[in-house]
Amino acid sequence: MLKEWAIAWLTLCVGLSAAATVQNHINRVCSTWGREHFKTFDGYIYQFPGLCEYNLVSECHSSYQAFSVHLKRAMIDGNPTISYIKVTANDLSFQLSRSAVIVNEEASVMLPYHNGGVKVEKSQVYTKLESKLGFTVMWNDEDSVLVEIDEDFANRTCGLCGDFSGSPRNNEFIEDGREISPIEFGNKQRVQLPNDECEDPHEEEEDLLKAMNATEACKTFQSHCEDLFLSDSWSSCTEHLNPAVFIQACTQDMCSCSNSSDDLCVCSTLSEFSRQCSHAGGQPPNWRSPQFCDKQCPYNMVFEESGSPCMDTCTHQKTSSMCEEHKIDGCYCPPGTVFDDISMKGCIFKSDCQCKRDRIYNSGEMYKQGQEICKCYEGKWSCDNLLTTAQCSVEEGSHVTTFDGKSYTFHGECLYTLVNVKSQVGSSPAFRILAQLEPCTHLQYDTCLKTLKFLLNNDRNNVSVKQVLLFLKVQGPHL
Repeated sequence: MLKEWAIAWLTLCVGLSAAATVQNHINRVCSTWGREHFKTFDGYIYQFPGLCEYNLVSECHSSYQAFSVHLKRAMIDGNPTISYIKVTANDLSFQLSRSAVIVNEEASVMLPYHNGGVKVEKSQVYTKLESKLGFTVMWNDEDSVLVEIDEDFANRTCGLCGDFSGSPRNNEFIEDGREISPIEFGNKQRVQLPNDECEDPHEEEEDLLKAMNATEACKTFQSHCEDLFLSDSWSSCTEHLNPAVFIQACTQDMCSCSNSSDDLCVCSTLSEFSRQCSHAGGQPPNWRSPQFCDKQCPYNMVFEESGSPCMDTCTHQKTSSMCEEHKIDGCYCPPGTVFDDISMKGCIFKSDCQCKRDRIYNSGEMYKQGQEICKCYEGKWSCDNLLTTAQCSVEEGSHVTTFDGKSYTFHGECLYTLVNVKSQVGSSPAFRILAQLEPCTHLQYDTCLKTLKFLLNNDRNNVSVKQVLLFLKVQGPHL
């Protein structure tokens, strides 16, 4: 599985043509994370604890719905976790789960998968679905889902992600002049399924949550969350994002957590703050440690909070410098190394990269085929053509120099073969050159070249040159 992932993910960004610039596109991103947190496209953060299937985002204000994204959470070990995501794009439907990706409610497919302008691939951290319609879905296979859409969908969406109008609350949470609660708003986004016995959350749960957050214990948790989010290491992020809403979400997580002393209670919101910082153009710190919200990576890769998803490899060593994708968290090679996508040995120095032809070659090994000889060097082939030219000549009708440089004098009176070149696919000649030598008319003891005959394609085509030539050179290949 690791090999399949690496090949899929590494090929994700090959072929891009321009270096990316860091841009703030947080206003095109909707996300959900942790126990019950949601951020709309317009930046409003709220809590909704529903465990049914809900419309996260879809195109709603046209006669034809181009796409939709639904999700369902489930309680696992006391924590809400996303159990599946359903995505439709035109005539295609996808169900993403931890174990499989099912297309059109049929069999599961192997990743990476490409069809109908949709690409689905998997990395060590994310399952990613990207559609040419203008939207991308990224799921960390746990609690976090992120949807990014093109600006063309402004004022055309509905669902838990909101209407993408540019106004954080005016449309989604105002109905007939009345402000509605997040739970009432969330329940309206439920997808009605046959034989679905799921129960919507009640608004009393929101009142209970507010009362719990007002306790002295929760105020203590708020102080702890403030220390985390307002530290100097996050200054690049607080310049782009309002940390207050994340501090509130962190506090609610700790108040609701079954073991508030467990650092895992704050990991999901810190992770989301880091992700949104990258989308907003900031540079989050590498805040994790083996003892705090640790992330494990395969091979000898390391987890980075913000890195180029276009990873340099032995076969594509400059991919990151040409990448147009925005930075994301994930598993990356340490500085000074590239990923070995030949032997799949993890991150290695470029000087250790191998090459591949009929087999795998180590750096410094040679490969020869036909007239070409190549040497593997740091994952790249350096090739030379062994084909050189040699010259045969007939001068003054009797002085001959062979292709190998031997000279002699020959006086003849007949039709002679100068060169006979056989084809590489058979014994029939590719071409022949014949020369007719005769005594010269006005020179008593000299021989003259009277006629040249070029025979091509096994004598089926020929050309004759009938004139006196005092000097003839024939150039041909020499090995």
